[in-house]
Amino acid sequence: MEYFRARQQDVVIAPVFGKSEISMARLSCMTPGHGVIDPPVHEDAFFLAFNLLDYDGDLWVDGRRVQTKRSRSGNFTIYDHRRMWLADMRSSFDGLGFHIPRAALTAFEEDLGGKHIDTLHAVPGQDIEDDIVRGLVRVCLPVLSDPHHATRLFQDHVAALLTFHLCATYGNTSIRRPVQGALAPWQRKRALEMLEADLAADLPLATVAAACGLSQGYFTRAFRLSTGHPPYRWVILKRVERAKELLRSTDIAITEVAFLCGFCDQAHLTRMFVAKVGMTPAQWRRALR
Repeated sequence: MEYFRARQQDVVIAPVFGKSEISMARLSCMTPGHGVIDPPVHEDAFFLAFNLLDYDGDLWVDGRRVQTKRSRSGNFTIYDHRRMWLADMRSSFDGLGFHIPRAALTAFEEDLGGKHIDTLHAVPGQDIEDDIVRGLVRVCLPVLSDPHHATRLFQDHVAALLTFHLCATYGNTSIRRPVQGALAPWQRKRALEMLEADLAADLPLATVAAACGLSQGYFTRAFRLSTGHPPYRWVILKRVERAKELLRSTDIAITEVAFLCGFCDQAHLTRMFVAKVGMTPAQWRRALR
């Protein structure tokens, strides 16, 4: 996303999902008149620009000026990088940019009936309202201040949800929704064994899905039907249970407990522990005595 030319100090680019197929960055400039961006690289990929502020600017696609309206906060625009586009960013701006390569869409074609997804249908410059995308962005925002707390499973889960939704909603109109079932008993057993074998490991979701012979998107939905939780949330619950076991049976410092259970630090453990148990690890340990 270097074409935004972060030449001013108040432009922030904070990568979050840099390890997954879909990458996300926070792009902001509180000073109006950022100017014309550099031409983006021509590639088989899409760019989703989500607005956290109302935005005004001029847009050219394939050398022609596109008539656009004011983009509202909470809405987004989709750009196809196989076309040439330029933007004159006249107003201040703040938002999230998602870079979505073709491979991310192709991975969901089997789940969506086997139809080839040629493009994401959106009029250039169209200001799109979508409650599901808004909800996913709300989930992403808290980790911007502390990217280390965005585990690989969390990243994979959000990326899979976003990609599946974009394919099903803005992909080919002939795509049929897949028939979705739970994991087979052997798949459930294998997935739980892999995830629980080392709760401190940040195991890629694609690895677990492949071991079950499923695509990542299908696996995520089937896992939730089988367990009642998406994979990353199931792992958090198991990590909290493991922390409770260590707090009850040992005198290990809480900082060490956090490390052994796969949390980034004591603050991360405390936040998850309070959310699931209703008290801090220290309070819970004292209550046992």
